[in-house]
Amino acid sequence: MNYWDKNKSYGDLFYDRAIGKKEEMECSKAVCDILKPIYEPDMKILDVGCGAGHYLKSLIDRLDENVNYTGIDITEHYIEKAKKAFKDYRFFIDDIYSIGFKDESFDIVMCNNVIFHLPPFPVEAISELLRVSSNYVVIRVPIAKRNYIIKEVRDQNDDLDEEIKQITDEEGNPLVWNYLNLYTKEFFEDAISKINPDYVVNFIKDENWKNLESKAKSKTATDIMGGKQVSGNIVLDWYFIVVRK
Repeated sequence: MNYWDKNKSYGDLFYDRAIGKKEEMECSKAVCDILKPIYEPDMKILDVGCGAGHYLKSLIDRLDENVNYTGIDITEHYIEKAKKAFKDYRFFIDDIYSIGFKDESFDIVMCNNVIFHLPPFPVEAISELLRVSSNYVVIRVPIAKRNYIIKEVRDQNDDLDEEIKQITDEEGNPLVWNYLNLYTKEFFEDAISKINPDYVVNFIKDENWKNLESKAKSKTATDIMGGKQVSGNIVLDWYFIVVRK
């Protein structure tokens, strides 16, 4: 069962950020810093896993008020909220495994905080990101020292829709969960090299989250321990992977 479909409050939070009602995410600021050295006016940007358009607000405020932007997400509720927040921009329900655009349709394709939620292994998804880009792909993802396949099991404390009355089936298997997988630099380098060995891959550590230390946190929010981000018991060492074709 898709957790993201069953937690509409998460999309509502994205929407509040998109319209400026809630505070801008640190990773939204960070991706703008990553894009500034490579972005030129009139470049077409595709945001894969766009949520409710909260990254678009940062792009408009920090990169280009006339940014040529398109957003796609597989969760219908998120796209409904994005269209409500930004009536003059294009948003579509679409699948990262089969993106509905022709080859090299966009100058920059960005995908933030999505890859580690995909089923193992995300090579096909990365291939699609590269296919629809003519120039750059920017991926925000945690990097680990080893590869891990992790299921994050959800319960009633995770704001599930009211119709979800239980979290396991009769055999005790989780009904509502999402992946929280971790991969190494070598994994990504190898995956991209197999797609095309001529692509240039750079890893840029995202350290903007240091500002989180001064912010109030809920019990489910990302915390800071030992100078690293931690979600529950999982260390998230965030990087931007910037691929130049």
